[in-house]
Amino acid sequence: MKPLSFLLALFLLALLAACTATPQAVPSAAGVTAFPSPSMEPSLTPQASQTAGAQDSPTALPETQQPLPPPTSTTVPPTATPVGPTLTPTPDTRLLPRYWRQWPIVPALTGRARTAFELGQTLGADTHVFTRIGDCQSVPDVFLGIYGTERYYFSANTMYLEQTVEWFRPSFLVESVAAKDGFGVASVFSPLLSDPELCDGSETPLECEFRLRQPAFAFIAMGTNWVPNASLSFEKYLRQIVTYSLEHGVVPILVTKADNIEQDYALNESIARIAYEEDVPLYNAWLAVQYLPNHGLDEDNIYLIPDAWDARNFSALETLDALLRDLALLEPRPAP
Repeated sequence: MKPLSFLLALFLLALLAACTATPQAVPSAAGVTAFPSPSMEPSLTPQASQTAGAQDSPTALPETQQPLPPPTSTTVPPTATPVGPTLTPTPDTRLLPRYWRQWPIVPALTGRARTAFELGQTLGADTHVFTRIGDCQSVPDVFLGIYGTERYYFSANTMYLEQTVEWFRPSFLVESVAAKDGFGVASVFSPLLSDPELCDGSETPLECEFRLRQPAFAFIAMGTNWVPNASLSFEKYLRQIVTYSLEHGVVPILVTKADNIEQDYALNESIARIAYEEDVPLYNAWLAVQYLPNHGLDEDNIYLIPDAWDARNFSALETLDALLRDLALLEPRPAP
């Protein structure tokens, strides 16, 4: 029996040893050998740790488990406020056209007039030349021609005007083909009324005058030959004269009239409205003669009396003088 007991004991020991299984390695998706339980994970020697790489490190995570970067802010930064002075539009302090009676006699240079003058210099305009566009009240015998003679006189306080006379000396006695007895605002646009000896067959009086004289300035005085109920056409054609002058580098100087044959001063208001809207100088000749008997008019209330011609001429010369000095063609006017 003893040998049999011994053999039975050996058999039981072998059976117990066979039930203790060696842990089996399980391949992971990343190709790293993983173990079912951390307690059964083999410890790596220092050499093995150096050769295993980052993916074998216990702190390394698969790519799909990497922590996300912090979210990018979608807040739009506030728009920077421009640094610099705040620009305020210059208020328009001009009197409206209906207040034309209160407009000054002698105008100042306007912005658009300066632009026209500068254009004229590129086109060859002569700064020593002015011309006239008008009717019988614009011919040299009654408008500015006196300063082409020796019959004018200046007081001690107005001797500065002698500079302007010398500046425009060639212009005072020259006849304009755009200023004739009987001309109206539409006349200067008719080739049939051009001087055939001076103008080309297709030229209008206005085109011809600008070509012949190349003026830098032009007085525009119309209205004596007004036709009843023609106020709208008057304003239309007068505006065309101003536009044509500006486009050809000529500074237009609109002139109010002393008479009121239309009975409601509609023409003077039209003249003021064009000066206002086109931003061009207006010489207020009406105001220049108001201090005279019957406001400077003869018994028919149409034509000027001799003293009114003198007042109108003198103020027109002052207007030319003011424009020359505003353009720095002459030195500033001396203090009185």
